[in-house]
Amino acid sequence: MTMRHILCIGAHPDDNEFSVGGTAARLKARGDAVRFVSVTNGDKGHFAEEYKADPARLAARRLAEAQTAAAVIGADFQTLGVHDGEVYVDRPTTEAMARCLRSFGEPGKGPDLVLLNRPVDYHRDHRYTAQLVLDATYMLTVPLMCPETRHLDRMPVFAYWYDDFRDLVPFRADVAVPIDDVIEQKIEMACAHVSQVFEWLPYNAGRLDHFPPESDTAGRREMVAHNIRARGEHRREQASACLEAQYGPNTIHYAEAFQICEYGRVPDPAELRELFPL
Repeated sequence: MTMRHILCIGAHPDDNEFSVGGTAARLKARGDAVRFVSVTNGDKGHFAEEYKADPARLAARRLAEAQTAAAVIGADFQTLGVHDGEVYVDRPTTEAMARCLRSFGEPGKGPDLVLLNRPVDYHRDHRYTAQLVLDATYMLTVPLMCPETRHLDRMPVFAYWYDDFRDLVPFRADVAVPIDDVIEQKIEMACAHVSQVFEWLPYNAGRLDHFPPESDTAGRREMVAHNIRARGEHRREQASACLEAQYGPNTIHYAEAFQICEYGRVPDPAELRELFPL
C-alpha cells in the first residue's frame, strides 16, 4: 500500500483534533504520514494571570499539549509560531505557509492531501489561516517563489472540513468519513489539550463554575467526550446523503465530512476513494 502524506492545517493548536481527529486517526492507522500544523502558538487562549504576565509560558504549555495529542495517533505537530489573534495575510506569513506546504512529503511532490477550514468562520484567525493556504496554492508550483524550498511539480488536493456557516455559501459534503472505530482516540486527543477543554473553553463560555473539579477526572473527561460524540453525530446527520451514497443504508453513528477545494488538484471519484479512508 502506498504511503500518503496528509497535512492538517488549523489556526490554533487544538483545531485539527476537534475537526479532523477521527479522519487523521484512520489515515495514520492506514499507514499514512500525518502532520498537524497550527499557524499560531496559542499564547492568548487562557485567563490566568500567570499567562497574562508571561504568554510564552502558555505557548510552551500548548506546544506540549499539541505534541501529546498528536502522539495519540502517531502523528507529529508543527507550529508557525504566530501570536494568537495576530494572523494576517501578509508576505512573511504567506511565504512561511508556502514553505510549510512544500516541505511535507517527497521533494517536488509535497502532501497528497491538505485538510483545512473554509475561509468563512466566526474567528478571524481561522478565516485568515484558510486564506493563507489558498493564497499559497498556485505559488507552490512557482520555482522563483521561496526558491530555497523546492517547488512542487503537482498540486495537492485541498479539502475543507465541515462547518455550519451559511452566510455566504453553505458547506457541501463531497466525502464523509465514518469515525465510529476511532471516536475514543479523538476524545483522547481532545482531552490532551487540558488548558483548553478543562480551563479556557469553559471559562470563555461562562460555565467554568459548572465544570467538574480537577479531582473528578472521569466527570471532566465525560463532558469532553459528550461534546465530541455530539459533533460526530451532527456531522453524520448533515452528511447523511453523502454517507448513503458511499455505503448505502448504514448504521454509522459518527462522521467527519469534507468539501473539495477547487484551488488544488480536483480528484476524480476513484482518487477520492483512495485519498480518504472510506
